[in-house]
Amino acid sequence: MKKIYIIYIIYNHFFSTGKPVSEIKNITLGVSDDTGIVFSTTVIAYPKPLYALLYENGTKTRDILDRIVVNAINNFTIHFEKTVVEQADYGFYRLYINNTFGETIIYVNVIPQSK
Repeated sequence: MKKIYIIYIIYNHFFSTGKPVSEIKNITLGVSDDTGIVFSTTVIAYPKPLYALLYENGTKTRDILDRIVVNAINNFTIHFEKTVVEQADYGFYRLYINNTFGETIIYVNVIPQSK
């Protein structure tokens, strides 16, 4: 009797083309003096990505705290927080996330929260 073997190959494309990927492309935040700016996004990438939150005019934000957390292999959450909101904080931002394989951009719109 001839034996036939079926081999299943599971291929994780992040080991060969690990451009950062996020399911979220746009974030709209309604913020107030009480809530501050708080948001996060989860990214799949290999290797670990770098990131920069930039104002609409392309300058880097300085007073928004950020950190990246490793959730699992190739899975990261990037957190942003600012407790005191100023008028200049409202507007559009671009979150650039990149590594050696490419880049993704998440658009962030910070608007005043309705009372």
